[in-house]
Amino acid sequence: MTRFGAGSRVPSRVRETCRDAQRVNVRDPDAESWFEISVKLPAEYAEPITHLFTTYGDGRVFVSQSGDWDADDVGGEANPSDDVAVFCYLKNDDTVDNRKEMIRIGLRLMSELTEIEPYRERIVTAEEWAHQTFPTIRVAHRITISPWSLEDGVPPDPRNDDVQVYLSPGLAFGTGNHPTTRLCVKGIVEEADADNLTGARVLDVGCGSGVLAIVALKMGATDAWCLDIDETAVRAVQNNLVMSGVSERAHVLSGSVPHAGLPDIKFDYVLANITSRVLIDLAEALVDQVIPGGTILASGVLAEQSKVVREAFLKTRGVSISETRQDGDWVMLRIVKSSDETKF
Repeated sequence: MTRFGAGSRVPSRVRETCRDAQRVNVRDPDAESWFEISVKLPAEYAEPITHLFTTYGDGRVFVSQSGDWDADDVGGEANPSDDVAVFCYLKNDDTVDNRKEMIRIGLRLMSELTEIEPYRERIVTAEEWAHQTFPTIRVAHRITISPWSLEDGVPPDPRNDDVQVYLSPGLAFGTGNHPTTRLCVKGIVEEADADNLTGARVLDVGCGSGVLAIVALKMGATDAWCLDIDETAVRAVQNNLVMSGVSERAHVLSGSVPHAGLPDIKFDYVLANITSRVLIDLAEALVDQVIPGGTILASGVLAEQSKVVREAFLKTRGVSISETRQDGDWVMLRIVKSSDETKF
């Protein structure tokens, strides 16, 4: 496995351009193989290809571009004339031929607008899938996220004053590259900087890799509860909590909210980096988990969907949208529950 030291710059720029919440589509890699489809094209066309791949693929869609990258380094953004490679992964099942054909049609239509190299296709075995890695990145100028595995022993101490997060490699879970995750991480850091996180209890719904809960714990939260409907995610987050040194203050459960296994308490913070549809469906349940005066950081929302997500939370009554943040096409809502519920 390629190693990246904490805080190091990496030789390739890799951006998760799928929804972190789509990890629920990723099955147990030990029992499956995947088709990898990749295409090289000008960076300005990466977004529509990403949407095409996300629509018909399973799991992750990645955009790779040569050059160093810090997630917060605006100067590192792509020149529209640069070429990028876009990758997607399709589960090798009885639907794969149809989905591959839809991708071929989309690429053929795109080729009428710009020059696209012939796409490449290969089989990714279960072993390859499980051992793929990701580059070390920095988020919010102080959070370093690096790949590591329990089999590698005790991870190294940070080389600087960054808060270090270690995540298991593999493509099944969010690694912090996607804008929705970055928005949440930055939101957590700002809550900590405002001294709001010290002693807080946190619930991470749709936790995936557990990166948000880990950052919250390292930034002052007392304990965290992590929920995910994907059993593979549940196993991975437990390892990530151990590697990042916060497992004694974290609890991991399979499922979503409401959940009978959660303690009979309300949480100071609920973190929900999931899809717009799930946020809308769970709006009332998420609000119910927060203490009066508590905060929900709701991410995974495309800008064009933010209005309906806002309306879903406001319909629950007793909350206000205190802030809306955007990173590219993605939006995070900071939702605050009223400290005086009786007036509603």
